[in-house]
Amino acid sequence: MCPAVPITTGIGRGVGAAGSAIPRMGAMLTGQAGAETWTPTREQPVFMLSRFLRARYGRPLRRVMLDLGRTCPNRDGKFGFGGCIYCDVAGSGTGAAPRQPLAAQWQEGVARVRRLHPEGPAAIAYVQSYSNTYPDLLPLRDALDFLAGFRDAAPIVSVGTRPDCFSEDAADLLACQRERFDAVWVEFGLETADDRVQEVIQRYDTLENFFTACRRAKERGLGVVCHTIAGLPGEREDGLRKQVDAAAEAQVDGIKFHQLMVLRRTKLEVMWKRGELSLLSPEQYVTRVADALELLPAHVVVHRLVAEAPPAEYLAPAGWPRKNAVHAAIEAELRRRSSLQGRHAPGEHVSGGRGA
Repeated sequence: MCPAVPITTGIGRGVGAAGSAIPRMGAMLTGQAGAETWTPTREQPVFMLSRFLRARYGRPLRRVMLDLGRTCPNRDGKFGFGGCIYCDVAGSGTGAAPRQPLAAQWQEGVARVRRLHPEGPAAIAYVQSYSNTYPDLLPLRDALDFLAGFRDAAPIVSVGTRPDCFSEDAADLLACQRERFDAVWVEFGLETADDRVQEVIQRYDTLENFFTACRRAKERGLGVVCHTIAGLPGEREDGLRKQVDAAAEAQVDGIKFHQLMVLRRTKLEVMWKRGELSLLSPEQYVTRVADALELLPAHVVVHRLVAEAPPAEYLAPAGWPRKNAVHAAIEAELRRRSSLQGRHAPGEHVSGGRGA
Protein backbone atom coordinates (compact mmCIF):
# COMPACT_ATOMS: atom_id res chain seq x y z
CA MET A 1 0.00 0.00 0.00
CA CYS A 2 1.39 3.37 -0.99
CA PRO A 3 1.58 6.04 1.69
CA ALA A 4 -0.69 9.06 1.49
CA VAL A 5 0.71 11.69 -0.83
CA PRO A 6 0.95 15.40 0.03
CA ILE A 7 -1.37 17.88 -1.64
CA THR A 8 1.54 19.76 -3.22
CA THR A 9 4.93 18.62 -4.40
CA GLY A 10 6.85 21.46 -2.78
CA ILE A 11 9.26 21.81 -5.71
CA GLY A 12 10.97 24.90 -6.96
CA ARG A 13 14.03 26.04 -8.87
CA GLY A 14 16.79 23.64 -7.89
CA VAL A 15 15.78 20.30 -6.40
CA GLY A 16 18.96 19.59 -4.48
CA ALA A 17 22.58 18.94 -5.19
CA ALA A 18 23.39 16.23 -7.68
CA GLY A 19 25.28 13.24 -6.32
CA SER A 20 28.12 11.67 -8.22
CA ALA A 21 27.19 8.05 -7.46
CA ILE A 22 23.94 6.89 -9.07
CA PRO A 23 23.17 3.19 -8.58
CA ARG A 24 22.97 1.30 -11.83
CA MET A 25 19.67 -0.49 -12.42
CA GLY A 26 20.40 -2.37 -15.62
CA ALA A 27 17.14 -4.34 -15.66
CA MET A 28 14.08 -2.20 -16.34
CA LEU A 29 11.71 -5.16 -16.02
CA THR A 30 11.07 -7.51 -13.14
CA GLY A 31 12.56 -10.89 -13.96
CA GLN A 32 14.44 -9.55 -16.97
CA ALA A 33 18.19 -10.11 -17.13
CA GLY A 34 18.45 -6.56 -18.42
CA ALA A 35 19.88 -4.58 -21.24
CA GLU A 36 23.42 -5.49 -20.19
CA THR A 37 23.01 -8.91 -21.86
CA TRP A 38 22.42 -7.42 -25.33
CA THR A 39 25.26 -7.20 -27.82
CA PRO A 40 25.07 -4.85 -30.84
CA THR A 41 25.69 -6.36 -34.26
CA ARG A 42 26.04 -5.06 -37.80
CA GLU A 43 22.49 -6.22 -38.52
CA GLN A 44 21.13 -4.64 -35.32
CA PRO A 45 23.51 -1.78 -34.46
CA VAL A 46 21.02 0.00 -32.17
CA PHE A 47 19.33 -1.45 -29.08
CA MET A 48 15.73 -0.48 -29.89
CA LEU A 49 12.88 -0.72 -27.40
CA SER A 50 11.03 -3.19 -29.63
CA ARG A 51 13.95 -5.62 -29.34
CA PHE A 52 14.06 -5.14 -25.59
CA LEU A 53 10.34 -5.88 -25.23
CA ARG A 54 10.44 -8.89 -27.53
CA ALA A 55 13.04 -10.44 -25.23
CA ARG A 56 10.61 -10.15 -22.31
CA TYR A 57 7.15 -10.52 -23.84
CA GLY A 58 7.78 -12.06 -27.24
CA ARG A 59 6.25 -8.99 -28.89
CA PRO A 60 6.58 -5.20 -28.94
CA LEU A 61 4.09 -3.34 -26.74
CA ARG A 62 2.20 -0.29 -28.03
CA ARG A 63 1.99 2.93 -26.05
CA VAL A 64 -1.41 4.11 -24.89
CA MET A 65 -0.97 7.86 -24.38
CA LEU A 66 -2.85 9.36 -21.45
CA ASP A 67 -3.53 12.99 -20.51
CA LEU A 68 -4.26 13.94 -16.89
CA GLY A 69 -4.84 17.60 -17.68
CA ARG A 70 -1.80 18.83 -15.76
CA THR A 71 0.42 21.85 -16.40
CA CYS A 72 4.07 22.95 -16.16
CA PRO A 73 5.84 25.57 -14.03
CA ASN A 74 6.78 27.53 -17.15
CA ARG A 75 3.12 27.63 -18.19
CA ASP A 76 1.29 28.54 -15.00
CA GLY A 77 3.51 31.49 -14.05
CA LYS A 78 5.82 29.85 -11.51
CA PHE A 79 8.77 30.28 -13.89
CA GLY A 80 7.01 31.68 -16.95
CA PHE A 81 4.01 31.48 -19.26
CA GLY A 82 3.29 29.67 -22.50
CA GLY A 83 5.68 26.75 -22.05
CA CYS A 84 8.87 25.85 -23.91
CA ILE A 85 9.16 27.44 -27.34
CA TYR A 86 8.66 24.07 -29.12
CA CYS A 87 5.80 22.76 -26.96
CA ASP A 88 2.24 23.07 -28.25
CA VAL A 89 -0.88 23.83 -26.24
CA ALA A 90 -1.48 20.09 -25.68
CA GLY A 91 1.74 19.84 -23.67
CA SER A 92 3.40 17.60 -26.26
CA GLY A 93 0.65 15.05 -25.74
CA THR A 94 -2.81 14.11 -26.92
CA GLY A 95 -4.73 17.05 -25.48
CA ALA A 96 -7.49 14.61 -24.50
CA ALA A 97 -8.15 16.11 -21.05
CA PRO A 98 -10.50 17.57 -19.91
CA ARG A 99 -12.90 16.62 -22.68
CA GLN A 100 -12.24 12.91 -22.18
CA PRO A 101 -11.85 11.32 -18.72
CA LEU A 102 -8.99 8.93 -18.06
CA ALA A 103 -11.15 5.81 -18.21
CA ALA A 104 -12.43 6.75 -21.66
CA GLN A 105 -8.91 7.55 -22.90
CA TRP A 106 -7.72 4.18 -21.64
CA GLN A 107 -10.60 2.21 -23.13
CA GLU A 108 -10.14 3.86 -26.52
CA GLY A 109 -6.39 3.33 -26.51
CA VAL A 110 -6.38 -0.26 -25.31
CA ALA A 111 -9.06 -1.15 -27.86
CA ARG A 112 -6.65 -0.07 -30.61
CA VAL A 113 -3.78 -2.20 -29.34
CA ARG A 114 -6.05 -5.17 -28.73
CA ARG A 115 -6.70 -5.33 -32.46
CA LEU A 116 -3.05 -6.35 -32.80
CA HIS A 117 -2.79 -8.47 -29.63
CA PRO A 118 -6.19 -9.74 -28.44
CA GLU A 119 -4.65 -11.65 -25.53
CA GLY A 120 -1.87 -11.06 -23.02
CA PRO A 121 0.42 -8.04 -22.60
CA ALA A 122 -0.22 -5.41 -25.26
CA ALA A 123 0.45 -1.89 -23.99
CA ILE A 124 2.63 0.54 -22.11
CA ALA A 125 0.44 2.98 -20.20
CA TYR A 126 2.17 6.29 -20.93
CA VAL A 127 1.08 9.24 -18.78
CA GLN A 128 2.45 11.74 -21.24
CA SER A 129 1.18 15.31 -21.43
CA TYR A 130 2.78 18.18 -19.52
CA SER A 131 4.51 17.52 -16.15
CA ASN A 132 2.57 14.83 -14.35
CA THR A 133 4.15 15.31 -10.92
CA TYR A 134 3.24 19.03 -10.87
CA PRO A 135 1.69 20.94 -9.15
CA ASP A 136 0.37 18.10 -6.95
CA LEU A 137 0.41 14.31 -6.96
CA LEU A 138 -3.22 13.37 -6.34
CA PRO A 139 -4.31 13.04 -10.00
CA LEU A 140 -1.27 10.88 -10.73
CA ARG A 141 -1.92 8.69 -7.70
CA ASP A 142 -5.54 8.20 -8.78
CA ALA A 143 -4.44 7.39 -12.34
CA LEU A 144 -1.94 4.79 -11.12
CA ASP A 145 -4.61 3.23 -8.90
CA PHE A 146 -6.85 2.96 -11.97
CA LEU A 147 -4.16 1.54 -14.25
CA ALA A 148 -3.11 -1.08 -11.70
CA GLY A 149 -6.40 -2.82 -12.45
CA PHE A 150 -5.25 -3.45 -16.03
CA ARG A 151 -1.79 -4.90 -15.45
CA ASP A 152 -2.53 -7.92 -17.65
CA ALA A 153 -2.96 -5.62 -20.65
CA ALA A 154 -0.43 -2.96 -19.65
CA PRO A 155 2.35 -4.44 -17.50
CA ILE A 156 4.47 -1.29 -17.81
CA VAL A 157 3.58 2.25 -16.78
CA SER A 158 5.65 5.27 -17.80
CA VAL A 159 5.21 8.79 -16.39
CA GLY A 160 6.53 11.93 -18.05
CA THR A 161 7.65 14.97 -16.06
CA ARG A 162 10.26 17.70 -15.76
CA PRO A 163 13.34 17.02 -13.64
CA ASP A 164 12.63 20.06 -11.46
CA CYS A 165 9.15 18.68 -10.74
CA PHE A 166 10.38 15.31 -9.46
CA SER A 167 10.36 15.70 -5.70
CA GLU A 168 11.17 13.05 -3.10
CA ASP A 169 7.42 12.56 -2.62
CA ALA A 170 6.94 12.04 -6.36
CA ALA A 171 9.76 9.50 -6.42
CA ASP A 172 8.25 7.66 -3.45
CA LEU A 173 4.83 7.54 -5.11
CA LEU A 174 6.25 5.92 -8.24
CA ALA A 175 8.52 3.59 -6.27
CA CYS A 176 5.63 2.05 -4.40
CA GLN A 177 4.00 1.16 -7.74
CA ARG A 178 6.76 -1.35 -8.50
CA GLU A 179 4.79 -4.17 -6.86
CA ARG A 180 1.78 -3.36 -9.06
CA PHE A 181 3.50 -3.41 -12.46
CA ASP A 182 6.30 -5.29 -14.18
CA ALA A 183 8.13 -1.99 -14.52
CA VAL A 184 7.66 1.67 -13.64
CA TRP A 185 9.50 4.18 -15.80
CA VAL A 186 9.86 7.91 -15.36
CA GLU A 187 10.60 10.00 -18.45
CA PHE A 188 12.57 13.21 -17.96
CA GLY A 189 13.06 15.92 -20.52
CA LEU A 190 16.78 16.61 -20.81
CA GLU A 191 16.45 18.41 -24.17
CA THR A 192 19.81 20.19 -23.79
CA ALA A 193 22.89 19.84 -21.60
CA ASP A 194 23.57 23.59 -21.85
CA ASP A 195 21.82 25.71 -19.21
CA ARG A 196 22.28 28.76 -21.43
CA VAL A 197 20.14 27.06 -24.09
CA GLN A 198 17.53 26.27 -21.41
CA GLU A 199 16.99 30.01 -21.14
CA VAL A 200 16.85 30.46 -24.93
CA ILE A 201 14.12 27.83 -25.28
CA GLN A 202 12.31 29.25 -22.22
CA ARG A 203 12.40 25.94 -20.40
CA TYR A 204 14.08 27.25 -17.24
CA ASP A 205 15.37 23.93 -15.91
CA THR A 206 19.00 22.94 -15.26
CA LEU A 207 21.37 20.07 -15.91
CA GLU A 208 21.91 19.81 -12.15
CA ASN A 209 18.19 19.17 -11.70
CA PHE A 210 18.36 16.41 -14.31
CA PHE A 211 21.14 14.61 -12.44
CA THR A 212 19.29 14.96 -9.14
CA ALA A 213 16.02 13.64 -10.56
CA CYS A 214 17.77 10.67 -12.15
CA ARG A 215 19.49 9.86 -8.88
CA ARG A 216 16.19 9.96 -6.99
CA ALA A 217 14.60 7.60 -9.46
CA LYS A 218 17.53 5.21 -9.64
CA GLU A 219 17.84 4.98 -5.86
CA ARG A 220 14.28 3.66 -5.82
CA GLY A 221 14.70 1.14 -8.62
CA LEU A 222 12.72 3.07 -11.23
CA GLY A 223 13.60 2.88 -14.91
CA VAL A 224 14.77 6.26 -16.22
CA VAL A 225 14.16 7.40 -19.80
CA CYS A 226 15.45 10.78 -20.99
CA HIS A 227 14.35 12.89 -23.95
CA THR A 228 16.81 14.73 -26.19
CA ILE A 229 16.38 17.28 -28.98
CA ALA A 230 18.80 17.96 -31.83
CA GLY A 231 18.96 21.39 -33.46
CA LEU A 232 17.71 23.73 -30.74
CA PRO A 233 18.38 27.45 -31.33
CA GLY A 234 21.60 28.50 -29.66
CA GLU A 235 22.93 24.95 -29.34
CA ARG A 236 26.27 24.03 -30.84
CA GLU A 237 26.78 21.26 -33.38
CA ASP A 238 27.97 18.91 -30.63
CA GLY A 239 24.86 19.57 -28.52
CA LEU A 240 23.33 16.14 -29.02
CA ARG A 241 26.60 14.44 -28.14
CA LYS A 242 26.73 16.51 -24.94
CA GLN A 243 23.21 15.36 -24.09
CA VAL A 244 24.22 11.72 -24.54
CA ASP A 245 27.28 12.31 -22.36
CA ALA A 246 24.97 13.65 -19.63
CA ALA A 247 22.54 10.76 -20.06
CA ALA A 248 25.37 8.26 -19.72
CA GLU A 249 26.70 10.04 -16.63
CA ALA A 250 23.22 9.87 -15.08
CA GLN A 251 23.10 6.15 -15.95
CA VAL A 252 19.74 6.33 -17.68
CA ASP A 253 18.08 3.12 -18.81
CA GLY A 254 16.47 4.50 -21.95
CA ILE A 255 16.62 7.46 -24.31
CA LYS A 256 14.48 9.16 -26.96
CA PHE A 257 15.97 11.17 -29.82
CA HIS A 258 13.97 13.99 -31.41
CA GLN A 259 14.69 16.54 -34.12
CA LEU A 260 13.50 20.10 -33.57
CA MET A 261 10.11 20.48 -35.27
CA VAL A 262 7.95 23.56 -35.71
CA LEU A 263 4.36 22.87 -34.65
CA ARG A 264 1.33 25.11 -34.87
CA ARG A 265 0.40 27.13 -31.80
CA THR A 266 3.94 27.27 -30.42
CA LYS A 267 6.35 30.11 -29.79
CA LEU A 268 8.63 28.40 -32.28
CA GLU A 269 6.02 28.98 -35.01
CA VAL A 270 6.40 32.74 -34.53
CA MET A 271 10.20 32.51 -34.74
CA TRP A 272 9.98 30.34 -37.86
CA LYS A 273 7.63 32.77 -39.62
CA ARG A 274 10.10 35.56 -38.87
CA GLY A 275 12.91 33.57 -40.45
CA GLU A 276 14.79 33.27 -37.17
CA LEU A 277 15.34 29.50 -37.25
CA SER A 278 17.89 27.26 -38.93
CA LEU A 279 16.43 23.75 -38.95
CA LEU A 280 18.31 20.51 -39.53
CA SER A 281 18.10 18.64 -42.81
CA PRO A 282 17.46 14.88 -42.66
CA GLU A 283 21.10 14.28 -43.60
CA GLN A 284 22.37 16.52 -40.79
CA TYR A 285 20.09 14.82 -38.29
CA VAL A 286 21.16 11.32 -39.33
CA THR A 287 24.81 12.29 -38.88
CA ARG A 288 24.24 13.84 -35.46
CA VAL A 289 22.24 10.89 -34.15
CA ALA A 290 24.80 8.40 -35.47
CA ASP A 291 27.55 10.40 -33.75
CA ALA A 292 25.55 10.37 -30.51
CA LEU A 293 24.76 6.66 -30.69
CA GLU A 294 28.44 5.84 -30.89
CA LEU A 295 28.81 7.52 -27.48
CA LEU A 296 25.68 5.94 -25.96
CA PRO A 297 26.45 2.90 -23.76
CA ALA A 298 25.31 -0.28 -25.48
CA HIS A 299 23.01 -1.29 -22.61
CA VAL A 300 20.84 1.85 -22.90
CA VAL A 301 17.55 1.11 -24.65
CA VAL A 302 16.65 3.50 -27.49
CA HIS A 303 12.93 4.23 -27.26
CA ARG A 304 12.84 6.53 -30.29
CA LEU A 305 15.26 7.55 -33.05
CA VAL A 306 13.18 10.27 -34.68
CA ALA A 307 10.04 12.24 -33.82
CA GLU A 308 6.76 12.52 -35.69
CA ALA A 309 3.84 14.93 -35.36
CA PRO A 310 0.25 14.94 -36.64
CA PRO A 311 0.26 16.41 -40.18
CA ALA A 312 -2.34 19.00 -39.19
CA GLU A 313 0.01 20.36 -36.51
CA TYR A 314 3.32 20.06 -38.36
CA LEU A 315 4.87 23.07 -40.13
CA ALA A 316 8.61 22.51 -40.58
CA PRO A 317 11.17 21.39 -41.57
CA ALA A 318 9.72 20.46 -44.95
CA GLY A 319 10.75 17.53 -47.10
CA TRP A 320 11.56 15.05 -44.35
CA PRO A 321 11.00 11.35 -45.11
CA ARG A 322 8.79 9.17 -42.95
CA LYS A 323 9.97 7.91 -39.57
CA ASN A 324 10.90 4.42 -40.75
CA ALA A 325 13.07 5.84 -43.54
CA VAL A 326 15.00 8.07 -41.12
CA HIS A 327 15.38 5.15 -38.72
CA ALA A 328 16.77 3.01 -41.54
CA ALA A 329 19.12 5.81 -42.64
CA ILE A 330 20.59 6.10 -39.13
CA GLU A 331 21.31 2.38 -38.94
CA ALA A 332 22.70 2.47 -42.49
CA GLU A 333 25.04 5.31 -41.50
CA LEU A 334 26.35 3.26 -38.59
CA ARG A 335 26.96 0.32 -40.93
CA ARG A 336 28.72 2.61 -43.42
CA ARG A 337 31.09 3.57 -40.61
CA SER A 338 31.44 -0.08 -39.53
CA SER A 339 30.16 1.22 -36.20
CA LEU A 340 27.58 0.42 -33.53
CA GLN A 341 25.83 1.90 -30.52
CA GLY A 342 28.42 2.29 -27.78
CA ARG A 343 31.43 2.04 -30.10
CA HIS A 344 33.06 5.10 -28.52
CA ALA A 345 31.30 5.12 -25.14
CA PRO A 346 33.67 5.45 -22.17
CA GLY A 347 34.36 2.03 -20.68
CA GLU A 348 32.62 0.17 -23.50
CA HIS A 349 34.34 -2.54 -25.51
CA VAL A 350 32.21 -2.82 -28.65
CA SER A 351 33.71 -4.08 -31.90
CA GLY A 352 32.43 -2.57 -35.11
CA GLY A 353 33.07 -5.80 -36.97
CA ARG A 354 30.97 -8.03 -34.74
CA GLY A 355 28.21 -9.77 -36.64
CA ALA A 356 29.55 -8.58 -40.01
